[in-house]
Amino acid sequence: MSSNTDTVQQPGNAALGLLPRGEEHPPHAGAEHAAPPPIRPRKARRQLPTEVLVVFGSALIAGITMLWNIASSPDTMYDEVSYVTAARNVAQDWQLTWSNSPVFVHPPMSFLAQAAWLRLLGLERAPLQESLVAGRVLAAGVLVFTILLISLVAAYLTHRAGRRRALLLVGVVVVLLATDPILLRYGRMGLIESFALFSSMLTLCAAIWLRNRPPSVYVPIVGLATGLALLTKEMAIFMVATPLVYALLERNRRHALKALGAVSAGSALWAFAFTAWPLQLGLWSEFADVKLLLFKRLLGLVKTTGWNRPGFGFGTFLSEVLAKATDYGTTYLLLATGGLALLWLFFHRGESPYRWLFAWLLTSYAFGSYMVAFGTLNEHLFVYLLPAAVTGTVLVGDAIIARRVASLRARGVTVGRARPVVLLPVLALVALVGFSADSWARSYLPAGDGIVRAAAYVQNNEEPCSVVNAMTSAGAWAPLMPGRVVTDFGSAEAALSHGIHLFYLNEKDAKLGYAHPELPAYVKANGFRVESFASKTYQGIELWSVASDPYDPLADTDLIKDGKFVTTVGSRCGGFAVLDGPAGGFAGGWDELGGKAVAGPPLTRSWSQNGGSIQVFTGAALSASGQIATAMPIVATLASAHADVYNRADLPPVTQPTGSRNPADTLALVVDPAIRTAYFGTADNPPAAAVERARARFGDPIGPATQMGDGVLRQAFANGVFERPDPAGPARLAAIGRLAIDTGVLAPPQDATTPDPAPPLVDEQGPAKPTTVRPFVSALCAALALWTVVAALLLGFRLLRTRRAAGPHPWSAR
Repeated sequence: MSSNTDTVQQPGNAALGLLPRGEEHPPHAGAEHAAPPPIRPRKARRQLPTEVLVVFGSALIAGITMLWNIASSPDTMYDEVSYVTAARNVAQDWQLTWSNSPVFVHPPMSFLAQAAWLRLLGLERAPLQESLVAGRVLAAGVLVFTILLISLVAAYLTHRAGRRRALLLVGVVVVLLATDPILLRYGRMGLIESFALFSSMLTLCAAIWLRNRPPSVYVPIVGLATGLALLTKEMAIFMVATPLVYALLERNRRHALKALGAVSAGSALWAFAFTAWPLQLGLWSEFADVKLLLFKRLLGLVKTTGWNRPGFGFGTFLSEVLAKATDYGTTYLLLATGGLALLWLFFHRGESPYRWLFAWLLTSYAFGSYMVAFGTLNEHLFVYLLPAAVTGTVLVGDAIIARRVASLRARGVTVGRARPVVLLPVLALVALVGFSADSWARSYLPAGDGIVRAAAYVQNNEEPCSVVNAMTSAGAWAPLMPGRVVTDFGSAEAALSHGIHLFYLNEKDAKLGYAHPELPAYVKANGFRVESFASKTYQGIELWSVASDPYDPLADTDLIKDGKFVTTVGSRCGGFAVLDGPAGGFAGGWDELGGKAVAGPPLTRSWSQNGGSIQVFTGAALSASGQIATAMPIVATLASAHADVYNRADLPPVTQPTGSRNPADTLALVVDPAIRTAYFGTADNPPAAAVERARARFGDPIGPATQMGDGVLRQAFANGVFERPDPAGPARLAAIGRLAIDTGVLAPPQDATTPDPAPPLVDEQGPAKPTTVRPFVSALCAALALWTVVAALLLGFRLLRTRRAAGPHPWSAR
């Protein structure tokens, strides 16, 4: 802020220099060129400390709101975990990735900055939780400096105001930005937004500072800042185009060409450095696909996230906006008033600062309007609108107040009667800041790191082999749980089918439609809550456990080569394979009995015995000798040799011998419809072939169907015991396999009873690709070296022309 800003201001002469209606020139237009009033030494000594106090006060306010309790609030998300993981990989061995492919979706500059920060702190190999906090500290610190840059732009725009008034307006801008809920939400996290906003505002400050410099100075410096902003995030193009729009509004051809040159030079730097990277990696087609998808999202042809994605109707959008009004209400209001400020400036005339603010608002709201109408709208995109919206709200509000006060004074209204014109905006400002402060206190004072604490709970309390299913974004959890698999199946049934019984639930993803609402409903109806964790971001996180029916044919079963793998221990911690192969056709024999729905899951793997092989299941024991496995006749042995154990298990009486019996006797003994269906395959009179097939599978009936003490109807057969646990449901084989092992009727070796690890889940990432970021760094360094040489040549050429135009050197005559 220059020292001549203490010129005497006329009533109603706003900071933006807007002309009152009906006046062709501002009152006392020559006052700016008049000799300034004498400045007393004391006033000169007091001027600098006041401005320094404002700078430090602004940094203090922004630092407190951004950094307080940053380790535990807000809760982390997939993007933050992925970005910090990528930065860690760069810091460790220059690999810019969070999966097995390079990160082409965003330019690398922010990841390189985070990687350098982690290396400086020595946290590149620390637990991810520590790296997340370090990344947040850097991002929040960068945003504090960004707010100071915005205050510099605001100070430039208030050059017509008196010194005290300008400092007051700058302070209001800083306070509103430092307490804005959206800036706080995304500025306190290790995301790209802080870095993109900083580089964009640095570009705007450079453009203002060098606005009167020749192109040989302006283009290299502003162009370099533009290129670095684009290499941080391409979306910055909407902000860095502000000087060009301003020059067009001023109808200044020279300035427009100069600004266009800077934007073009920055775009060329982005294109060279960024595209050279995939070319050197040999991944140009992958890079082009990613950028084409982003371009389609920008055009609104593809909508995968945000408020205007398919299935997210206006009613849902409106309800979500209203639900977040208690947190983001001030942001919504400032965005609205910033839009009104744009409209107000469109219908009023002003001097250069007015047009600069109008250009800034125009580029910002053009981007925002386009994203709402055609693109994919996300909350974090508001970050790019807020600097202009807040500055425009404050300065245009000041202009309106000043014009109103001037109008009242011109009509002879006393100062006392004009005071409400100033007091009402002050009260509105206090209410606005108070609302934001309340939102900040509710959001960031309590601990809200639910994901981190939920991940730590599972790490410390569940078996290392346990797999957990998250409602969405397994990538937000897996890096926090090293050595453990985290999935994100969209339904509970899909997770259970793979033997996964632990679930993370949260209300936010269900309400926003990121997960099927049936998932939490099923889990809560069929499981129990293990633990809950506070998280304002996700409206609470809970860990649930859901057990599955051992006889459910769709649960806990994975198809593998030559058979199936059945999870029998924990949440996909282990189980047994049922295979067809040289050792015997157990998978085929199991299916002949009815598979898991009838015979239950395996209790052992197969083992060799007496020239054959045996495998025990819940409801039967199968033996094989090179052919399809068949059930073993062990029921009569259990009932006679271990009668006490057999009876305590509520198994039915054995009253018939196990010898051969004709089909008529078999039909007469099997009378219960459900058992007949399971045994013969039909409840009606079966054909002879079906009877013989049933006798070969399950053996002859050796006792009548009996209602046992636990209320379950059971009937003994030579090879198994049928039961009907649900009077209206199907019959299945009762659990005699474990009984046979416990009583010693079957004696599998120890290794046969030890569960095998579950097979790995299908990897959908595909083969690994080169991910080193060294080619980008090399290309950027080469570009910067060339940039420096060209800039030096242009500057030297200009100095040479200036010297020639000035005439011969004074020493040349000697």
